Amino acid sequence: MSVLYIQIRRNQITVRDLESKREVSGEAAFSNQRLLIANFFVAEKVLQDLVLQLHPRSPWYSFLPAKRMDIVVSALEMNEGGLSQVEERILHEVVAGATLMKYRHFHIHAQSVVLSDSAVMAMLKQK
Repeated sequence: MSVLYIQIRRNQITVRDLESKREVSGEAAFSNQRLLIANFFVAEKVLQDLVLQLHPRSPWYSFLPAKRMDIVVSALEMNEGGLSQVEERILHEVVAGATLMKYRHFHIHAQSVVLSDSAVMAMLKQK
């Protein structure tokens, strides 16, 4: 099972695969002064491209059962006072679209500190 740790900053997304220890980053103008993800489709495309860099699709992906991932998302900026339900839903929908809903567990971490691999695994074991 693959574990992805997604870090979101203003106009930047970093995805780390805890299994392979590979990390990729991408940038695009998806934030504005009020929202970390203001342009939903741009953020979704950046994340989708990053996930595909780490987990390229097989030519047979339509016929084979989906490999499900565990995902932790950190909103590292613009999270003062925590995230609203709307902001959490935006993060959830961006990840769902970018991964084609191929995840088992999904957790949101809304603090300005990057989690270690062991902290990500501990968060996944909590629920």
